[in-house]
Parts: sequence; structure tokens; C-alpha cells
Amino acid sequence: MSVGALQSTALRGQLYGPGLAPAGVPTTFSASALGLEFNGDNAAVTAPTWHRLAWRHGGFNATQLIVEWTTDAGAYSLAVSDAAAQSVLLAHLAPATQVAAGPSRGTRTASNAVIAVLVVVPLLLIGLLVWQADRLIDWAVAKIPVETEITLGREAFAQQRTRLALEDSHPAAAMVRELGARLGRGSKYPYEFHIARDDTANAFAMPGGFVVIHTGLLARADSAEELAGVMAHEIQHVERRHGLRGLVHAAGWRVALSVILGDTGGSLAASWVENLGALRFSRSQETDADLQGVQALVRADIDPRGMATFFRKMAADGSAMPELLSSHPASEARFAEVEAAMPKGRVFPRLAYDYARLRGTTK
Repeated sequence: MSVGALQSTALRGQLYGPGLAPAGVPTTFSASALGLEFNGDNAAVTAPTWHRLAWRHGGFNATQLIVEWTTDAGAYSLAVSDAAAQSVLLAHLAPATQVAAGPSRGTRTASNAVIAVLVVVPLLLIGLLVWQADRLIDWAVAKIPVETEITLGREAFAQQRTRLALEDSHPAAAMVRELGARLGRGSKYPYEFHIARDDTANAFAMPGGFVVIHTGLLARADSAEELAGVMAHEIQHVERRHGLRGLVHAAGWRVALSVILGDTGGSLAASWVENLGALRFSRSQETDADLQGVQALVRADIDPRGMATFFRKMAADGSAMPELLSSHPASEARFAEVEAAMPKGRVFPRLAYDYARLRGTTK
């Protein structure tokens, strides 16, 4: 088909300009010696004579012909991709009005849209996730049923216990279980309490209600009340789901979503075990466990001063600083807050244990 034949045929392109969609609108037009004439919804758009139209090759890989002009209403551009239609336009456009190749308004709009989708939007989403991380973690943890947490905790503890030298026949084992039952009375978690042969003055609790006391901690405590203070603190980490929250944060959203969707397999429990070593509680979580632990001791009719005396003793001996204090420095302000939460004037009965004998040879 000749160029002349095409001139009388409706040509197609993408029109950009005032009042039009940012991404442009499809349009049909004709080209003759009189100039450009648009059809249909764009019939009101006017273009100047050919010698006043700027033009260039543009678009991706410069495969488009871009015609540009300005009117009182604003700047317009027409992008044409069809090779035959481009030939019709080039037959009329003045060579002197060709400008250096560059992105058209339409191309710039499309490019900006691509950049927004591929770069800006993900960055905004990442910023939103960082800004709202605590709320998102709280949301994820709230979606995890207690039964699922217990199942995962049991699976994780089954793998963790292979690394522990558990002494369930230790002379203090019955005392530890009895104290734990008093402190966890009415809980939704079926607690298990264990003693592990380890010289460090430490204790830890895993999500789901698995609490381990080191023999080194039994050795450092001078009374059953001090031991109960540590246990109350650890139990409250479970009750307040601090460990679960930390594991969701450490293990990542893939793990959290797997739990929410009901995946409680061994591979998921292994992910928990892998992240146990990196688990650290925040300042607010440590304070929460302290204060809630004091309340639990009071409810169990156990003297809460044992918690404060043991923590102060450990903090005074830097060489014996237990891991249960290392994630949050044992500051004077922390001790003062714990002591301020204790009931004034209340007398608590001494726990009826021969503590020196029950802790055996650990001291």
C-alpha cells in the first residue's frame, strides 16, 4: 500500500496531553497536507502546521515516532508504533524540526510507573514493615493457637534435650516441679520442669511451657525462695509469650505464616531450635517478666523478695553473671522497680524445704 493510500486511512497512535489519562489514550488520526486531524473522542485536539511540530524517535529501543507540540491548553505528544503510519508522518514532517532522541512524555510516564512498581513500592513496603514491625509480630503471634505453640514447643524441646544433660532424678527435682506447679497454677500451658547438669547459673524457658534449671543456678541460690523467684520470672516469659514473639521475629515470616497455616512438622520445630540461641528478650519484656513474676509469687504465697535478692547477688558478682540477666543489664532501676512492686507489710511463710540438702553436691 502506498503512502498516499494510507493518508486517507485512519492511523493509530497513543495520545498524551491535558485532560487525558497519565498513561495516554489510544487515538485514531489522519495526516494530510493540511496537518494532523484527530477522530472520535479526541476530535477537539488541534495540532499546528507540520513545520511547527517537533518530532523524534523514542520509546523502548527507539521503535516509536514521537510527535510533540504545545497549545494554549498545554503540551501534547503523539506516539506512533506502526511502521507504515510512521512513513506517512515522516512524509510531512519537516527535517528541521527533528529533535534529539529522548523519552516522550508517555514513555516517561510508563518508565516512572515501572520504577514505582519495581523500586519505590517495595521500598515503601519495607519501610512500612520496619515501622510497624512490632504490631505485625504481635498480630502473627496472636494468630498462633496455644495448642500449636505447645506442639511446636514439644517438638523443639525433644530436639533440644539431646544437647542437655538432664538429671530428672536429681534430689531437687521434686522441689522444682512442686514450685513450678504452684507458680503455674491455672495456666493454659502443661508445664514441664527439668534440671540440667551445667555449672552456669542459668535457667531458661521454651515456648509451650518447658523450663530448665541448671545445677549451677541451684548452687548459687541460697534458698528455695530465691530459686522460686527465678522460676517465676522464666514462667512469665512463657505466659506472656515473649519467647514465641522472639522466635517469630528471629525465624522470619515464612515460619510465622507456616505456623498460622497449621504446619507443625519437625522441620519447623528445627527452625525454632536453630533460633533459640539467638533469642534475646527486650528491656520491656524483661521488666514485664519481673513484675508479672512478683505477682505470681504473691498469688502462690511465696516471698517475692527471693527474686530481688538472687538477682542482686548475681549482679554484684560480675564473673557469675547468668545468661538470664545478660540480655538485659541488671540495673539498679530494674531492682528498684521489682522491689516497689512487692506488697508492703505482708508476711510470707518460709518454704518448707531443706534447700541445702536438696541441692546436693552442687555447692
